[in-house]
Amino acid sequence: MTTPVTTVDVPVGFGAPSSTATDGGDALRVHLSTDANRRDPRAVTRLHQPAVVRDALLALGDVLASDLRYRGRDRADYLAYLLAKGKGVSKQVWEAQKEYLRLRYTEAARTEEPLDPVLTVAADALRIELLSRDESAYAQLAIGVDALAAPSLTPGTTFLDLSPAALRAIGRIRTYRPTTLELSPPAEVKAASRRVPLRWLRAFGQINASARLPAERFELAPIDLYNVLFTLRMRKAKQAPRALRYELVPGQAPRIVLEPWDLVLASNGGPYTGPRPMVVRTWGRNRLLVLARLLPHARRVHVHLLGAGLPAFYVVDLGDVSFTLALSGWTDAGWAGVSTFDQLAAGDADLTLLRAGVDLARGVTFARPLLATPPPADDLRFRDAREAAAHRLLADAAQVVLTKVHDLGADGQRIEGQVDDGRAHRRFHAAFTIDREGRTAGASCTCPAFRRAGIKEGPCEHMIALRVLHAREQARLEAARGTEEGKRLIRAETRTLFRRGARGSETFRLSLDDRAVIARWGQDEPLRMSRQLHATADDARLAYFARLDELAEKGYIDATA
Repeated sequence: MTTPVTTVDVPVGFGAPSSTATDGGDALRVHLSTDANRRDPRAVTRLHQPAVVRDALLALGDVLASDLRYRGRDRADYLAYLLAKGKGVSKQVWEAQKEYLRLRYTEAARTEEPLDPVLTVAADALRIELLSRDESAYAQLAIGVDALAAPSLTPGTTFLDLSPAALRAIGRIRTYRPTTLELSPPAEVKAASRRVPLRWLRAFGQINASARLPAERFELAPIDLYNVLFTLRMRKAKQAPRALRYELVPGQAPRIVLEPWDLVLASNGGPYTGPRPMVVRTWGRNRLLVLARLLPHARRVHVHLLGAGLPAFYVVDLGDVSFTLALSGWTDAGWAGVSTFDQLAAGDADLTLLRAGVDLARGVTFARPLLATPPPADDLRFRDAREAAAHRLLADAAQVVLTKVHDLGADGQRIEGQVDDGRAHRRFHAAFTIDREGRTAGASCTCPAFRRAGIKEGPCEHMIALRVLHAREQARLEAARGTEEGKRLIRAETRTLFRRGARGSETFRLSLDDRAVIARWGQDEPLRMSRQLHATADDARLAYFARLDELAEKGYIDATA
């Protein structure tokens, strides 16, 4: 069996670290090194707004270093103390701890390295793109030519040095000093090589694919985002859900709700212009803190939401400069993961997504080859071997079957299914629980991989296949609701709606059960109730959907998800 390719070696040459220099007066020259293997792309220019560019570059550094994944405690010092006191800790435990730390943190263990920030010099703008360390956040800084004075630009794509030394050099920029920014290869080059995981390259393709999808779009004022970040700094959520919820009603300003406190923040960025009222929950809200230093310069913030638990884009308008922050569904699921976004994995890997980028602020697609020689398309189609095996199972619709979807209320949703693995000649039973924050709270499978290691090595291919199938089924059912054919298939369901008014929030729960339409409404439990019994199930269905349309016109928002 051939071992799948998971990394690609990328040669780079940065040489001496980035630096600053003065001309003997007040003028400052900041040199940021680019990859010497791509010598053509370069830019030398004076900055019209040095402080804006400085804080935007430093915000890129914040995203690059961001890693909000959970880390277990290092108990090495405590074990050493117990050994010194002659306590009940064996030498084998101590040696195992040291071996783990050596494999986890030493140079020998660093077989994978992230892709360096990508610089693209074009006729309309300078663009810098990068991924966070936890692979869940993507940032793009676009400096328009109007923000540059007498620029000297050589088009092309290369890698940029944003090391701590480079960020210190950027931090010396001041508004009172004329500043020249130079992005060019160093005079002295030290050759090196990055062993970049293919999932990093796949993540760029996922981001570009999601940026092209239809989204709910609205505008926030900078003060709205400031209020969100201030609240997150002052409060700590100790229970789920920890979502940032947007309530969107056509013709009204979006409302921002912070859970679990149900704290409502009214926005000041203009009315929502979408076709229907809706609620969109987003997760991993603490990642927005990297935008804090940009708010004093921001004019407006454009938000693009793909849906509940799906990626979200925040485009910060800084005048001639724009900063785009793209967040995956939640922090623990990186952009290349199956539970975040299923674009390339569901179909053919498209290498054009690695040769071009999307600038949401300007609404353009720009040429940006990530690598001089891209890897084969098949190597980027899936995140890893288990995901490839899961989609092999999904290729035959009869092999993966959902057997039960059970609503657990406040605990989330339990999904069960069976997988007939033709290669193993066995049937496996898999199940998982999705909590209210969209994360996998528990999982099980009867396959040997799960019995050996549980979930410690990640989900098995049978769990992945079941979750992808469930996500596709949910998307199919939701899309079918918009068609007459799809509505005719619905015989029983419950939708929860609510409306905020001067006297508080009012809940309306509407249910269809064969020939019956049941309505429950009110501000407090228990809700008032009415029940209508129709002659046929079709009559009940027509009345049910007509009532939903009537409630939407009255400003009720569907919050079923």
